Amino acid sequence: MIIQNKKLEAIDPIDAANMVAQHGYLAIENSGASPEEFAKWNLEMGHHISPDIWCTDKEHSEYFWRVTNEKVDGENQGLFADDELDWHSNLVPHADAQEIIGLYGKTITYDTETWVCSSIPFMRDLSETTKKFYKSLTTRLWHTGGTPINQPWRPDWDKKYSSEVINGIKQNRNKSKVNLVNDKFPEWRGVIAEHFLVPNHPLGVEGIFFQPYDIVDFPGILDSFQLYNEILHGYVQDKYTYKHKWKPGDILLMDQFTTIHRRPTVSKDKTRELLRSACWYKNRNHYEYVL
Repeated sequence: MIIQNKKLEAIDPIDAANMVAQHGYLAIENSGASPEEFAKWNLEMGHHISPDIWCTDKEHSEYFWRVTNEKVDGENQGLFADDELDWHSNLVPHADAQEIIGLYGKTITYDTETWVCSSIPFMRDLSETTKKFYKSLTTRLWHTGGTPINQPWRPDWDKKYSSEVINGIKQNRNKSKVNLVNDKFPEWRGVIAEHFLVPNHPLGVEGIFFQPYDIVDFPGILDSFQLYNEILHGYVQDKYTYKHKWKPGDILLMDQFTTIHRRPTVSKDKTRELLRSACWYKNRNHYEYVL
């Protein structure tokens, strides 16, 4: 869903979270908000944990990560630098990871995009028989062993970041425990072997949790390769994809269980900085495990 010609201060954060859930994403063009105003608004939308990580934004909010290709003395100042990022959702191996990722356009000096593919309309278009079948499936991811069906895609972390930085990223993931922000949540599980293909979404929407470069197989299915390609080519289509062209002050919010996103355009010498937030829905139908 896209909101145009409406300032962030006029949008209720819980209403926005509902829109994210129902559509998989929400783009707010020309929000009129400063980074500090977005941070304050975002805290009303979800449960947050301040990321204890080297690229935490020290200027605007302790709840932001910097996503930028900026370098100082040859050192990357933010996550993902100038890598092209293929289809993924965030913190995939962690079963109870944050549910909404937010991006705020701070500095945009060239034409750059983020693409979001939503499984919600894809699921809606399926037959009832196929929906029932998908709801019976789990997926096994490569993080716990096995070889992915598709060639694994990853940024070349080792060449861009020191071992200290990489270890810091891993440690931060292990500190992002949902039950620490609200004791209604069950105990955090960390990395687990299998995930539901159709999540038990906190707001009851139906979509799929499908990671193209992480799936090893579908346990109990004889031909996982055939099923994988059936889902991939049915889901990842232009008709289910929103392509956001960034401008300063834009905001993009994405549900991490029902969408995947990618960054197809990147510059080596022009600045692009987004501020990244991550949270769990406050407005929810249940506190059970989602995956």
